[in-house]
Amino acid sequence: MRQWIPLSKSSYKCLLAVLAILFGVMASGCATRWSNTSSGLINAAESTFAKEKVAQKEVDEARRMVEAGDTSTVIPRLLHTIAKYPDTDTAVEARYWLAMAYYKEDVYRDAIDLFSEYLAQAPNGLYAGQAQGYVTKLSTEYEAKYPAPGQLDEMIASLAQLVKAYPNDVKNRVDLAALLWTRGNYAEAGALYNDVVKRAPSYVNDETIKRRMEWLPNGGYIVLTPAEVQRRQVEAQPLVVVNTASFQSGRDLITREARYYSVTGQVVNRGDSVLYGVEVVVTVYGVGSVVFDTTSVGIRRLNPGEIRAFSVRFGNFENIENVNRFECTATFER
Repeated sequence: MRQWIPLSKSSYKCLLAVLAILFGVMASGCATRWSNTSSGLINAAESTFAKEKVAQKEVDEARRMVEAGDTSTVIPRLLHTIAKYPDTDTAVEARYWLAMAYYKEDVYRDAIDLFSEYLAQAPNGLYAGQAQGYVTKLSTEYEAKYPAPGQLDEMIASLAQLVKAYPNDVKNRVDLAALLWTRGNYAEAGALYNDVVKRAPSYVNDETIKRRMEWLPNGGYIVLTPAEVQRRQVEAQPLVVVNTASFQSGRDLITREARYYSVTGQVVNRGDSVLYGVEVVVTVYGVGSVVFDTTSVGIRRLNPGEIRAFSVRFGNFENIENVNRFECTATFER
């Protein structure tokens, strides 16, 4: 039979002290785990909110540029926003404005795809009605402008017969040249355009023909195929900046707020000659195109096809959240 030994008053006090210590340690551990969990949730929420805020600034600026007609410049910016903030609601809205930019640049296929992506991710979104209208409209126009290869061949054959039957009808020759161009038969189209201008000199001022043909002083001509246009663009601008990105860095130990706005990217010599004195000028802006700071990165010599990376950081502003966007331009000595 067990016997209980009564504790002395001092032993009882010691037992209570030990239990109090053990309970305090357990409670402290629970509180620490709860604190860590809640802190993690708060930090995640703050991070998501901060991303949405920055992304929304970029999309608002892009929207103003699209509405002002500055579409060619805004396309890479919106692509950058979508890639940098893929999980934000603002990236969905960015797809709509990117689609609008492509539409205004007459890049119908990409516009249709981006409007469709917006509808898939935001079927009841703010711009859902407009996006659906553009998808329907552009799909019809695209099919009419770019018929299927088989259908295109039939149209070419039919027009070729009309040209033979009515050799003096210049309009048929112009239409046939346009179809051949769409089919990618640039040499045949160029020969027809040249024949059209000889038969009816006023066609030399036709906007479409001017974009596709260049006449030489000796009476010859150059067909401005997409490959030729690209070659000329590279020759005129061999130096390009690609893969640009920005991020906040250098968090303060006390406030945990970022102190620096960093910009990274690559510069490429896409030409066939060595470039000297290469520099990349990076500028950061606030709202309303206010310049916060600018700096130059010296790359110096760049061989044909060579790619060089660059990275800069800025801290010359009172509040990093006021930084709205950045721009990178490259220069060289000819």
